[in-house]
Amino acid sequence: MQPAELIARFAFAAADADAGIRWSLRQAPVFDARLRVGPFTTLVGFLPPAFAATLAESVAALPALAEHFRYPLAQLHVTVRNLDGVDLAGLPALLEGLQPIPFRADGFRFSRETLLLRVLPADPTLRCIRRRLDELPGMRRGWLPRRDLAFANVLRLNGPVAAELRRTVSQQRRALAGRRFDLDELFLIRTDKVGSPARTDVLDRYSLRRSADSP
Repeated sequence: MQPAELIARFAFAAADADAGIRWSLRQAPVFDARLRVGPFTTLVGFLPPAFAATLAESVAALPALAEHFRYPLAQLHVTVRNLDGVDLAGLPALLEGLQPIPFRADGFRFSRETLLLRVLPADPTLRCIRRRLDELPGMRRGWLPRRDLAFANVLRLNGPVAAELRRTVSQQRRALAGRRFDLDELFLIRTDKVGSPARTDVLDRYSLRRSADSP
């Protein structure tokens, strides 16, 4: 296992443990999809339709979902970087010549406010993109190991997290583990906390093309 993967696994495990501690102290997450939180400017990659459909089916089969916000199929995404307050004039040039970003799913984890599918970069492309983004004027540079952390939120938690849901997620934590997908297009969007279609404006989109001599 590579050092970056070890760091990612530790970070997600720590977030999961923190969530469990807070919930045991009755600090239940609260979320109302009707509230206008944002807008946020962010660079995202929407999950490929076939993979997103499989992921959505896995989430729909979980118990005790009634009070929680389930991300619709078209909203499932991986965030590359939040770009609030950043000078975006140089963004297109920074993304030129990049290959599609390959990922490998690595199972479900909780955070304080979400259930997420953690995903592991299969090569350094994501790290390269985030390193380039650090050079944009106004960007707050990320903690170096976080350049390899990536996930797709699938639930926005609202209210107590039922023991049945927590138990099932623990039993099925490795669901989809090993499934691979590529992000071959990135979107610069202005949106709310969950990327609601009605509150999302696509500012630009960037194709990531595999070169002719790539395997």
